[in-house]
Amino acid sequence: MLHPWTRLNWMSDEVGYGVVATRFIPKGTIIWALDPLDQVFTSDEVKKFGPQLWPTLERYSYVNGQGLRVLCWDHGRFMNHSCDPVSLSPGVDFELTVRDLQPGDEITCDYSSLNLEQDLECLCRSPHCRGKISKSQFAKLAPLWDRQLREAVQVVNQVEQPLLPWVKERALLERWASHPDELPSAYGHMTRKRDAVTRSAKNGVPSA
Repeated sequence: MLHPWTRLNWMSDEVGYGVVATRFIPKGTIIWALDPLDQVFTSDEVKKFGPQLWPTLERYSYVNGQGLRVLCWDHGRFMNHSCDPVSLSPGVDFELTVRDLQPGDEITCDYSSLNLEQDLECLCRSPHCRGKISKSQFAKLAPLWDRQLREAVQVVNQVEQPLLPWVKERALLERWASHPDELPSAYGHMTRKRDAVTRSAKNGVPSA
């Protein structure tokens, strides 16, 4: 579930839709959390969908650290990539804003953390743009993400949190706020299951 102070917005013909803030959203806000309406599929379930649905599923879903494919039910699936992302996730199923957002600011994440099946050309135009988005960048970027997340989690109890009921680890948030070094690492999202993220040349869907 994406934060309620957001909306879908047409960004450009090149990028398509994106998600923007409708109100001021401070650093340390839980901007997204996995909820019961989000769909989670095993690689075997994905294969049953067949090649017709695969392009849509690949575009709008991601693979988590357990090798499961997650399809968000709301406009969270339209969140765009940035090499300087606003939203980052520790090794659990929620994301935090790592800087303040003003109304109209785009809410972005880093697709390198989503276990991509293939490299993508980057269109973010950030001063820190890497030019290419790749799963291979995950391990190098995770320490940077962790530093940003530890700074953000320290204020998590000082800002309004509409998504807190959907955070499974909410009992730990208070401790993480005062002991940020105990926050799980973003590296935990890197899948170790190759079968969930390899493509079958025969049928065009992930193969086991």
